[in-house]
Amino acid sequence: MTPEEGIRLLQGRFKGVMTRLPVLIGNVAVNFSLDNFRRQGFLSNTLERWPARRRGWRKDNRPNRNILINTGRLRRSIRIIRVTPSMVVVGSDVKYARVHNEGMRIGQIQSVKGHTRKNGSTVKPHTRRIDQNIPRRRFMGNSPYLNAMISRTVSAEFMKALK
Repeated sequence: MTPEEGIRLLQGRFKGVMTRLPVLIGNVAVNFSLDNFRRQGFLSNTLERWPARRRGWRKDNRPNRNILINTGRLRRSIRIIRVTPSMVVVGSDVKYARVHNEGMRIGQIQSVKGHTRKNGSTVKPHTRRIDQNIPRRRFMGNSPYLNAMISRTVSAEFMKALK
């Protein structure tokens, strides 16, 4: 094999690596997010544990279940949304994913209509303010640990192409 043929062979292998890399990087990011659900925290430089659920007014039949998991819909929804040769977008199509990932504080005014209860007592119409604070429980985002995993994946793919 001549040196020119060897260079063309390497170029072809590197081109193949460059076409596979976005999907591989996306899979690494998706798996990182799923691992955060298993850890019940976000792994940045250290593990940022998620705040515990508040024990409150709602009866919870499964008090020891994992945080952010009731039906598993949020966890299952994390996937690669868009892939281009220079970019990968990993996300979720669930409406409340952003609220849990970033946290949110909202205040709403609730209007209660007057009615009669089953026991015969009456409720007058009134309004009340409901303050809701949903704590930040990151499961997706930029992380030094994720960057290191992506870097290792990219290096391993190029090393495979060189062999």
